[in-house]
Amino acid sequence: MSRLDHVGMTVEDLDRSIAFYCSVLDCIVRERAVIDGAQMQTLTGVSAAQIHTADLQLPGGGMLELLQYVGPVPAVLEQRRHDAGHSHVAFCVEDIDETRRRALAAGALDCSAPVRLDEPGSSWDRACVCYARDPDGRTIEFVERSPPTAPR
Repeated sequence: MSRLDHVGMTVEDLDRSIAFYCSVLDCIVRERAVIDGAQMQTLTGVSAAQIHTADLQLPGGGMLELLQYVGPVPAVLEQRRHDAGHSHVAFCVEDIDETRRRALAAGALDCSAPVRLDEPGSSWDRACVCYARDPDGRTIEFVERSPPTAPR
């Protein structure tokens, strides 16, 4: 059996990212740590890797692992949605308008207007979605799903 354990995201400023995700998604910080040494160098393939981490518990289940490399000095990755290799993380929310407001107030770099999808027969039909960029420029998506309609 496979299931998603967590999503790991490298960030430029750990405290800034913790504040962003906790204020937008009501995450709870489960654990913070500093990790380094031979095991991390083997795991990451980065010599002299020193990483400050935070595990954030999402209210509906699941975990975000935020990682800030403090050694060696990182570069900022440019991420464009249309480039191969780009990825995004989507979060189910109960109120997309409120979540969008909170994201913008917390420093989202941009946040599209919500769009209600019209895809009859698809699991996306009537879902309301919007894209935003977190403080590191990573695309995140908010999804408010409509309850399924009963067959007539």
